[in-house]
Amino acid sequence: MSPDLEPRARKRRTRDGSGARWDALRDEAIDRDDRTCQRCGYERRGRDPEQELEVHDTAALGSPSFEDLDRLVTLCRPCHATLHGDDPAYGDLGDAAAMFPRPDAPPAVATMRSERQHVCERCQLVSDDASSLAAYAGDDRPYILCKPCAGALLAAGYDPGSFEVAGTLDPESLRARSADAPVRPSLLASGPVRATRPPQTRAERFVYDTPLRYATNPIGVTLLFVVLGVFASFYLL
Repeated sequence: MSPDLEPRARKRRTRDGSGARWDALRDEAIDRDDRTCQRCGYERRGRDPEQELEVHDTAALGSPSFEDLDRLVTLCRPCHATLHGDDPAYGDLGDAAAMFPRPDAPPAVATMRSERQHVCERCQLVSDDASSLAAYAGDDRPYILCKPCAGALLAAGYDPGSFEVAGTLDPESLRARSADAPVRPSLLASGPVRATRPPQTRAERFVYDTPLRYATNPIGVTLLFVVLGVFASFYLL
């Protein structure tokens, strides 16, 4: 329950993270959110300092009042650390947070563990929406993928049990999106996810299942330009 304050006092702003008024705002937000992390769903039990519930102000450099409770979000400490990756006070605590936010997480905190995890490691697509991403569990670390590329790997024979998404994994729905992924991975693709998607359309089969594929890959294009350059130099001389 919020303190019984006169209207002017309820509008009075306080510095984010400090003072008795902030403590009152924090307690009000945590009670409103049923003492549950809004990113991962953790419910506080006991007094584990690394799982302490904190409150995140979604307005940068904000000074909230009791009229601004809707912009305050309850988070466990590891999930809060994912939103402050450059804050040395959190160290590497963000690594202990869930990789994906839960599907109903508020948009302001529905992010991956780090900004670099919003880039598909097969096609280099950048997505701000964590629900459009998947992860493949490699031998050394998880590899982030857009859902079409995850479907492409499934179509290429990868084990469905090695994938993770926000919410419930449906391998068939991912596989159905494989046609939206490029047949070949990008040049910057990470090794374990560099698989080629099986061609599906007649045009794709013409390009990738015939000798034409040697001329359409980056190395082939480079060699083609080299050969053309050599012939052009002889012609001009």
